[in-house]
Amino acid sequence: MALELNLSKNTNETIQGTFGKYYPRVEYKGTMNTLELAKHMAGHTTSFSKGEINGMLTDLVSCIKELCLLGYVVKIDDLGLFKCSVEGNGLTLVSGAKVSAGVGQQRKDEELQANPALQQFAVSNVKLIMQATGETTMDQMTRESSTSFTSKTKQLIKSLTGSDAEDGQEGSDPVNGGGSSTGSDTGGDNNGGGGDNNGGGGDDNGGGNGDDY
Repeated sequence: MALELNLSKNTNETIQGTFGKYYPRVEYKGTMNTLELAKHMAGHTTSFSKGEINGMLTDLVSCIKELCLLGYVVKIDDLGLFKCSVEGNGLTLVSGAKVSAGVGQQRKDEELQANPALQQFAVSNVKLIMQATGETTMDQMTRESSTSFTSKTKQLIKSLTGSDAEDGQEGSDPVNGGGSSTGSDTGGDNNGGGGDNNGGGGDDNGGGNGDDY
């Protein structure tokens, strides 16, 4: 079964070279919760029941959260590296300043100029992030994926181009040096005041604001 794709037309004129172009987005079929995942796993050849798998998955989630909050990076082989990241406040470190490693709102410059001793907090939010590893890295997922457009999108392409769209094939190597996407997430955990994602894209590809088709 292939990943089905819709197209989104970029309407953001601020990103050079992308305005008016169409970018693919995944058509998600739904969200599977832990019990549904356990049922799916139990359907494979396994000696564990759905209930046993559900219990193990529930404990796995709880322990990953606990360890990450203690500052550990948890590696699930061929899935991902799980770790905590913080979104930070910019601190003004001057004589008389009071600084806490705790969570709070960013102090405004005017407030601190009027009273440098106002309590400042280093952290605005704490979140869990995952970095793919092993069998789930971008290169590996790209090689193992097969993609096709939804019926609605195929009709759109036909109406605009006069030609039928082709499906992608599993195991195909990226053509024309592919792999990077305009407006996709980039970089480290805490760039630009602690955010994970820079460069303004949508969920999957493409250049910011857009109209889905």
